[in-house]
Amino acid sequence: MKKILLPTDFSKNAYAALFYIAKLFNDEALQITILHSFGEEIDKLTSRVDIGRSDNIIEKLYSQSEEDGKQLMHKIKLDTGKLPHSYHMVSTPAQLSQVINKMVANEGYDLVVMGTKGRTGAEDVLMGSTTVNITKSLEGCPLLIIPREVDFVIPSNITFASDYNDFFQLSKLKPLLQLVRQYNSTIHMAHVGKKNELTEKQLYNLEQFENDLTEFDTEFHWLQKKENISKTLHNFIDEEQMDLLALVYHKHAFIKQLFREPVVSRVGKHAHTPTLVIPIKN
Repeated sequence: MKKILLPTDFSKNAYAALFYIAKLFNDEALQITILHSFGEEIDKLTSRVDIGRSDNIIEKLYSQSEEDGKQLMHKIKLDTGKLPHSYHMVSTPAQLSQVINKMVANEGYDLVVMGTKGRTGAEDVLMGSTTVNITKSLEGCPLLIIPREVDFVIPSNITFASDYNDFFQLSKLKPLLQLVRQYNSTIHMAHVGKKNELTEKQLYNLEQFENDLTEFDTEFHWLQKKENISKTLHNFIDEEQMDLLALVYHKHAFIKQLFREPVVSRVGKHAHTPTLVIPIKN
C-alpha cells in the first residue's frame, strides 16, 4: 500500500491537493496521513499570555485540529466516492518542515503532497521557503506540489526539464515511471536552449536519455529562452497544455538555479500544473 503524507492548514488549496492525490491514484489503496502543524499559532498566542494559560491554549489547538481533521476526512470520502483509500489525522505543535522530515525518515512515506497557498491567502503559507526547505532536506521521498485550486486532470503529458549536464535513468524513477505507465503518458523532455549549442558532455547525456526512454512515448523540445528559464518553462507548459512538470533535485542539479528564480514558486503563482520534485542522492 502506497503511503502518502499530506500537510494541511484546512484551506481550500490544501483540500484541492488532497482531492488531487486521491484521484491520481484511484486504482490502488492509499494510506493517506493528513498532517496539521499549529506551531505558528502557538507562538502567536502564547507570546501574549502566561505559562499557565499556554497549556490550555495548546489543548484547545489540539482539539480544534482534530475536529477540523474529522470534518476534512468526512468531506473527502463523500467527494471521492468508493475509492479504497484510508485516512489518518496527525496534529502537532512542532514546525512543519521538521515533522515532515522526521515522519518520512521513520515511517517510510512514498510521497509528500503539498498545496501552494494557505488559508490566509499568503503565497508562502505552504509554498516558498517552506517548500524549498522541505525539498532540499527530503531524502528518498518525492514531493508533489499542487498549485492553487487546480482541477484534477489525467497526466497524459508530462514535462521533464533538463539542462543535460546530468543524466538520470528516468526509467528507474518510480514516482514518474508509475504515472507514465498507469496513464500511458507522453514524456516531454524540455531544454531551454538550442541543440547545436550543447557541449560534448551534454550531447552524451542527451544520447543517454534517448536510449533510456526508447520504450516510452517521448518527445524532445528545444525552447528559446524568454527572460529566464522559469518563464520559458511556464510558457511551454501553458502553450503545449502540459499536465505535470517533473524535476530532479540533487546537490548539483540545475533546479537550484530554478529555485533561485524560483520556478516552483512561479508555478504556484502563475500556472495550473502540478510539479513533481524527485530528490536524488549524490
